[in-house]
Amino acid sequence: MSVFMKRRRLIKLMAASCLMGILPNGALAFSQQNRPELYKWQGFALGAEVSLQLYHTDGNAARRIIQNARKIINDMEELFSLYRQDSVLSRLNRLGAIDNPPTDFVDLLQMSHGVSRMTSGAFDVTVQPLWQFYKDFFSSQGRGADPLPNALRALQGKIGYEKLQISPDRIAFDQTGMAVTLNGIAQGYVTDRVADYLKSEGMTSVLVDIGEYRALGPQADQSPWRIGLMDPIKLGQFSNILEITDGAIATSSGQGDVFDGRGTYHHLFDPHSGKSADRYLSVTVTARKATLADALSTAFYAMPVAAIKDCLKDLPLVNARLTDKAGAVIIV
Repeated sequence: MSVFMKRRRLIKLMAASCLMGILPNGALAFSQQNRPELYKWQGFALGAEVSLQLYHTDGNAARRIIQNARKIINDMEELFSLYRQDSVLSRLNRLGAIDNPPTDFVDLLQMSHGVSRMTSGAFDVTVQPLWQFYKDFFSSQGRGADPLPNALRALQGKIGYEKLQISPDRIAFDQTGMAVTLNGIAQGYVTDRVADYLKSEGMTSVLVDIGEYRALGPQADQSPWRIGLMDPIKLGQFSNILEITDGAIATSSGQGDVFDGRGTYHHLFDPHSGKSADRYLSVTVTARKATLADALSTAFYAMPVAAIKDCLKDLPLVNARLTDKAGAVIIV
């Protein structure tokens, strides 16, 4: 099971008002009544289940809009997917450099670089060698083993966002053996790209879920979208329900993808140490845009509360909800 499919269990849409039946095989549900109805599409992209929900009075228009949004998702997957060998990201990791990269690819890497600076390197897209190391180590040594410190130290030379050269003409690594993962920001970016398209179509009651949630306006009856946060301790229960009418929500948890039997080693790394971050059980961030919420929920997982507060001084529209290892909730 992929990182993203596991992560989807951490945040869940509660029942929407006037929810229509979901048809099989990603089909579109629609009504002929001349009133706003909820049209919903579900599919699979970037290693995760994704969905679009929008209210519209015209079934044909809704179907056209959703098909166009699906094309955007497919186009973005060709850029950012780690699972597709023909994606731009996979080619970069395989070749070490790409000339004349697509604009969206450059745009997302530049955004990633900005968040890395903002968080003093707690967010770093060059940690992919760490993921590969832990995956290979525990596959060969067993889930009860402990990685050797010398092996981690040898990897540190390949980690560092400053070693990734980004320009409109060329993306390149400074050193061999480097690799990039966009798993901590790409879902948010694609969510925003789809939301921006839907906004351009005049949509005002929309919920986009491409691994992160973003709302454009309330539901048709003016009620907010309700997003449930899964309790990281009481499995299967909700720890809180957030209501949004405009903005984005992203949640990160080390419980989403665990390498070892104890849960000590997981996919949310502290780039400075090369180890899995262990300050929190989950981190939820709300922001205007899903790209920022996604990246910050990843970065904050490796940052102490004081550093998070300092970071948020320049981001007045961003909020964080931290659950520490004892289950206490800290609102920042």
